[in-house]
Amino acid sequence: MTRLPKIHQINIFLKIIEYGSIRAAAIELKQTQPGVTRAIKELEKTLGSPLFIRGSRGIVLTEMGRIFESRAQLIMKELERAVNELEIINGASQGAVTLGCSSLLPFTIMSSSIQRFQQRYPNVKVNINEGQVSELLPALREGELDFIIDAIAPDTTLSDITIEPFFKTSAHILINKRHPLASSTSLDDLKYANWCLPSSKIGYYDKLNSKLFFENDERPTAVVRSNTMLMALQMVLNEDYLTVGAKEMLKVPYFNKDLHPVSIKESLPDIDYSFIYSQRFPLTQIARKFINKLRYEYDDYQ
Repeated sequence: MTRLPKIHQINIFLKIIEYGSIRAAAIELKQTQPGVTRAIKELEKTLGSPLFIRGSRGIVLTEMGRIFESRAQLIMKELERAVNELEIINGASQGAVTLGCSSLLPFTIMSSSIQRFQQRYPNVKVNINEGQVSELLPALREGELDFIIDAIAPDTTLSDITIEPFFKTSAHILINKRHPLASSTSLDDLKYANWCLPSSKIGYYDKLNSKLFFENDERPTAVVRSNTMLMALQMVLNEDYLTVGAKEMLKVPYFNKDLHPVSIKESLPDIDYSFIYSQRFPLTQIARKFINKLRYEYDDYQ
């Protein structure tokens, strides 16, 4: 290809897809309909292939149009991230770092990390989506998240994903200290207990199932799944359920008054927290700076 598409042509192409017609896209872009049509014809000429056909229900993508759409989305998202990063560095933007994480970080170091980070970068907004890694991965792969922090097994491999170790911590079965099973010494003592555990199709809690529960187990055990540790802790403190969490949970104000670790003879696997980010969308400089701040805050928290 001797020529490359122009950015405004790609933007018009994506707007037509988003709004369903050339007319609607022209209105949104505040351009004339003939001007939008001309830009698309020039784009198709550059690519050597038609991108749209007119169907009974309006504009329809051709096969080549569908192929180009996925690449065009990546181009525009990456360009937006690049411009955003430069503007942040220049101090002229209300930029953002958007991350996903499970509940441990908000309970421990997240608030202090954000406060001190924004003292250094007052124009940067920090957006947090809470959830388990399996729920957050689609948004990461679409470029909607800069990175995820969550518990994931060290041997986990995910295509097009980088897993960068953060910290390792011990896991405990957590119980209300007034629960009749609070003095239990083995998993067998807990065989009739009710559990509330974070739900995850991958990651730490998925692998923990085989440790806590046996296949074809007919014990009358209730297992409630939640996408947040907050719900699990409320069930532990108010409804006499059990959960599994990091040792840091025992230091959290409000919870530490009644939360108690069960001292069982069996050991639970350690929890490995990692920074998880896409290989398709390189970390921006400001996202890397926030990761460094989180590392510093965790070391100070210990």
